[in-house]
Amino acid sequence: MSATDTPEPQVGGRIVRPYTMTGGRSGTDTPVIALEALVAATPEGMRRRHQFKWESAEIVQRSRRETAVIELAALLEVPVGVIRVLAGDLRAQGAVTITDPPPELGADAERQVYTDLLHKVLDGIKSL
Repeated sequence: MSATDTPEPQVGGRIVRPYTMTGGRSGTDTPVIALEALVAATPEGMRRRHQFKWESAEIVQRSRRETAVIELAALLEVPVGVIRVLAGDLRAQGAVTITDPPPELGADAERQVYTDLLHKVLDGIKSL
Protein backbone atom coordinates (compact mmCIF):
# COMPACT_ATOMS: atom_id res chain seq x y z
CA MET A 1 0.00 0.00 0.00
CA SER A 2 1.46 3.38 -0.96
CA ALA A 3 1.33 6.54 1.14
CA THR A 4 -1.59 7.86 -0.94
CA ASP A 5 -3.71 4.73 -0.59
CA THR A 6 -6.41 4.79 2.01
CA PRO A 7 -6.64 1.85 4.39
CA GLU A 8 -9.32 -0.72 3.77
CA PRO A 9 -12.37 -0.23 5.98
CA GLN A 10 -12.70 -2.75 8.75
CA VAL A 11 -15.26 -5.43 8.16
CA GLY A 12 -17.54 -6.14 11.06
CA GLY A 13 -17.83 -3.64 13.91
CA ARG A 14 -20.28 -0.78 13.98
CA ILE A 15 -19.03 2.71 13.25
CA VAL A 16 -20.81 4.75 15.90
CA ARG A 17 -19.14 7.47 17.94
CA PRO A 18 -19.13 6.85 21.71
CA TYR A 19 -20.85 10.18 22.43
CA THR A 20 -23.70 9.07 20.16
CA MET A 21 -24.19 5.91 22.22
CA THR A 22 -24.45 7.93 25.45
CA GLY A 23 -26.39 10.88 24.10
CA GLY A 24 -23.36 13.11 24.55
CA ARG A 25 -22.99 12.29 28.25
CA SER A 26 -19.61 11.40 29.72
CA GLY A 27 -20.78 10.16 33.11
CA THR A 28 -18.94 12.88 35.04
CA ASP A 29 -22.19 13.85 36.77
CA THR A 30 -22.71 10.40 38.31
CA PRO A 31 -20.67 8.30 40.74
CA VAL A 32 -17.95 6.33 38.99
CA ILE A 33 -18.69 2.65 38.50
CA ALA A 34 -15.59 0.54 39.18
CA LEU A 35 -14.06 -1.46 36.33
CA GLU A 36 -14.53 -4.64 38.39
CA ALA A 37 -18.14 -3.86 39.32
CA LEU A 38 -20.48 -6.69 38.37
CA VAL A 39 -23.52 -5.97 36.20
CA ALA A 40 -26.44 -8.39 36.34
CA ALA A 41 -29.67 -8.21 34.36
CA THR A 42 -32.87 -8.17 36.35
CA PRO A 43 -35.93 -10.13 35.29
CA GLU A 44 -37.53 -6.79 34.35
CA GLY A 45 -34.50 -5.90 32.24
CA MET A 46 -34.64 -9.21 30.41
CA ARG A 47 -38.34 -8.69 29.64
CA ARG A 48 -37.75 -5.14 28.37
CA ARG A 49 -34.39 -5.60 26.61
CA HIS A 50 -35.95 -5.30 23.15
CA GLN A 51 -37.04 -1.75 24.07
CA PHE A 52 -33.46 -0.52 24.58
CA LYS A 53 -31.02 0.81 21.99
CA TRP A 54 -28.51 -1.71 20.66
CA GLU A 55 -25.70 -1.16 23.17
CA SER A 56 -28.03 -1.11 26.17
CA ALA A 57 -29.88 -4.19 24.95
CA GLU A 58 -26.53 -5.97 24.55
CA ILE A 59 -25.47 -5.02 28.09
CA VAL A 60 -28.68 -6.56 29.43
CA GLN A 61 -28.33 -9.65 27.23
CA ARG A 62 -24.68 -10.26 28.16
CA SER A 63 -25.39 -9.66 31.84
CA ARG A 64 -27.69 -12.63 32.27
CA ARG A 65 -24.86 -13.81 34.51
CA GLU A 66 -22.91 -11.22 36.48
CA THR A 67 -20.37 -9.64 34.16
CA ALA A 68 -17.68 -7.10 35.01
CA VAL A 69 -17.91 -3.62 33.49
CA ILE A 70 -14.48 -4.04 31.88
CA GLU A 71 -15.54 -7.36 30.35
CA LEU A 72 -18.69 -5.80 28.90
CA ALA A 73 -16.56 -3.09 27.30
CA ALA A 74 -14.39 -5.76 25.68
CA LEU A 75 -17.33 -7.88 24.55
CA LEU A 76 -19.20 -4.93 23.02
CA GLU A 77 -15.97 -3.36 21.72
CA VAL A 78 -16.85 0.06 23.14
CA PRO A 79 -14.99 2.32 25.59
CA VAL A 80 -15.43 1.62 29.30
CA GLY A 81 -16.91 5.08 29.76
CA VAL A 82 -19.78 4.15 27.45
CA ILE A 83 -20.50 1.01 29.46
CA ARG A 84 -20.42 3.00 32.69
CA VAL A 85 -22.93 5.57 31.42
CA LEU A 86 -25.27 3.02 29.87
CA ALA A 87 -25.08 0.61 32.81
CA GLY A 88 -25.88 3.52 35.13
CA ASP A 89 -28.90 4.37 32.98
CA LEU A 90 -30.01 0.74 32.98
CA ARG A 91 -29.66 0.55 36.76
CA ALA A 92 -31.82 3.68 37.13
CA GLN A 93 -34.46 1.98 34.96
CA GLY A 94 -34.35 -1.21 37.02
CA ALA A 95 -32.98 -3.26 34.11
CA VAL A 96 -29.70 -4.23 35.82
CA THR A 97 -28.11 -4.30 39.23
CA ILE A 98 -24.52 -3.23 39.76
CA THR A 99 -22.50 -4.76 42.57
CA ASP A 100 -19.41 -2.85 43.58
CA PRO A 101 -16.24 -4.84 44.24
CA PRO A 102 -15.38 -5.45 47.89
CA PRO A 103 -13.47 -2.53 49.43
CA GLU A 104 -9.73 -2.84 49.39
CA LEU A 105 -7.48 -2.09 52.32
CA GLY A 106 -8.00 1.61 51.88
CA ALA A 107 -5.49 4.22 50.76
CA ASP A 108 -3.79 4.65 54.16
CA ALA A 109 -3.37 0.93 54.82
CA GLU A 110 -2.19 0.35 51.25
CA ARG A 111 0.34 3.18 51.56
CA GLN A 112 1.62 1.68 54.83
CA VAL A 113 2.09 -1.76 53.26
CA TYR A 114 4.02 -0.17 50.38
CA THR A 115 6.14 1.92 52.78
CA ASP A 116 6.97 -1.15 54.87
CA LEU A 117 8.02 -3.02 51.73
CA LEU A 118 10.30 -0.16 50.67
CA HIS A 119 11.92 -0.11 54.11
CA LYS A 120 12.60 -3.85 53.89
CA VAL A 121 14.14 -3.40 50.44
CA LEU A 122 16.35 -0.57 51.72
CA ASP A 123 17.39 -2.66 54.73
CA GLY A 124 18.29 -5.52 52.40
CA ILE A 125 20.36 -3.22 50.17
CA LYS A 126 22.18 -1.74 53.19
CA SER A 127 23.07 -5.20 54.44
CA LEU A 128 24.86 -6.00 51.19
